[in-house]
Amino acid sequence: MKPKVLRANLIRKIREQQLFNANDHVLVAVSGGQDSLRLLRWLTEGDLPQDIQPKVSAIYINHQLRQDAMQEETFVRRVLSNTPNLVVRAIERINWDEVPTISVEEQARDRRYQTMFTVANKIKANMIVTAHHRDDQAETILYKLARGSRLDQLTGMPAKQTLTNHLQLVRPFLDLSKVELQGLVKEPVQEWIDDYTNDDQKYARNRLRHAIIPDLQQINQQAMPHIIDFAEELAALQALAAPQITQYVADLEQGHLDWELPTSQLVLVLQKWLQKYQILDVKNRQLEQAVQLMKNKNIATGTVHLQGNNLLVRSHENLQLLKG
Repeated sequence: MKPKVLRANLIRKIREQQLFNANDHVLVAVSGGQDSLRLLRWLTEGDLPQDIQPKVSAIYINHQLRQDAMQEETFVRRVLSNTPNLVVRAIERINWDEVPTISVEEQARDRRYQTMFTVANKIKANMIVTAHHRDDQAETILYKLARGSRLDQLTGMPAKQTLTNHLQLVRPFLDLSKVELQGLVKEPVQEWIDDYTNDDQKYARNRLRHAIIPDLQQINQQAMPHIIDFAEELAALQALAAPQITQYVADLEQGHLDWELPTSQLVLVLQKWLQKYQILDVKNRQLEQAVQLMKNKNIATGTVHLQGNNLLVRSHENLQLLKG
């Protein structure tokens, strides 16, 4: 796709999906890699239409986990100092009481987002913007599928979502491939730093990126677009099913739910019901136990233990949640 068309399509998407506008103050997550530097340049080079040009600040977070961490920080500090039209240039470091050796990716991500939330609130930015693209989206869907995630997690990352602290998280590049990002900015990014840990296949996402996804593309070159198409169709089906599931949740709360429905359907109803009470860490086998408990016509009471000392308790035809 020609760069001019690429830019025009992206601008149209931003307007249609109301990702951001001139009233917003966005905080760009900059890592030193190609993608985030292109995002930063695209937002600050002054070519966006006036109605969607937000105020822009940038943040770089040094996780202090890699040998080249200070080299990367020095590089990004120089990039930010040379980037025009920035309101705030934030450089933050994460200090660890004990450097993590397990679940490193997850712990680093949690600390990174906590830091971004703090800075965004401090500078009065209402959005955090990241450079996740279509390749990242396919990788995320596969990763969650392999880990046994729920249906609503298999729809991938949304282009815009509200976080728990009322900040918005925006991913404007999700419809673009990594290759297409090269044509997005008028002034090419000439210098960046590659994270060498991205090649370490002991991390699950790296194994997907460097081994599994290439194998899938050997089967079908369009494997990644097909995965994203699947996720979009799943999201559409969920939207159609949502009113019925909401009605079933109401029936459950009123003691009128038809427990003769198929177990797989009832599990979805229980998932939706528990989400209302921020009970998210529940395994499907526990919900299946609750369904079988309610289907059993030979008993009137029973209990299923969930994480966090939460309980699902049957009392005749009613199922109640007792929070620990």
